[in-house]
Amino acid sequence: MKSRKIGIITATEFELTPFLQNMTVIETVPKALLQFHVGKYAEVPLVAVFCGICKVNVAIGAQILISEFDVTEIIMIGVAGAIDETLNILDTVIADQVTYHDYAGEILTKFHPRLQQPYFITDDLLRGRIAIANADDLTVSIGKMVTGEVFIEKEGREEIIKNQHPKCVDMETASVAQVCYASGIPFAAIRSMSDTPHESGMDAFFKYAQAAAEKSVRVLCRYLDTEFFMMKQNQTCRG
Repeated sequence: MKSRKIGIITATEFELTPFLQNMTVIETVPKALLQFHVGKYAEVPLVAVFCGICKVNVAIGAQILISEFDVTEIIMIGVAGAIDETLNILDTVIADQVTYHDYAGEILTKFHPRLQQPYFITDDLLRGRIAIANADDLTVSIGKMVTGEVFIEKEGREEIIKNQHPKCVDMETASVAQVCYASGIPFAAIRSMSDTPHESGMDAFFKYAQAAAEKSVRVLCRYLDTEFFMMKQNQTCRG
């Protein structure tokens, strides 16, 4: 049975840095113009990387995590823009399904690699454990994310709501989900809100993005702390 190793992926450096500060990095491996940080959080083996904004960049990073570093699951963290008007700045969404808002769904269902539906479902077990670890935080919820290579302010928002009804929008998550789907790798995503319908635009993003990135890391770390506790419990039981 393959040893468990979690891949952590972000689009930008500012989204990854707060996690690296909590991680023990054993070595940093350069590949495809990226820097892959190999190490542990507590005793949980990890490989962490930021890949750059937009779909292709994170797809490259995700595939290398799978093919070169043999990760058994991938979790994407970072910031997003709220579409759901009930979300506030720094609220956090754990994705249950992910799709694209910037091309037609039949691209996923009619052409290779063909899907049964025009969206990707995140891993039930992984999503559930992240949610349970954050059950006491009422700012954390589960919902749909959509991805497209455009920063959404007011323009385009109504069309996204009409077609997709997501909780939030970003520029990368669906791409990582698709890579994981193609390789049969469990995937989860944690995104914290840097802007909302009430505080929108680049000004809000620059004001809150760092705090939102740190919030997504806290949500991830709660999960990893729970996983480390379970690992220790299992070792005690076997002993």
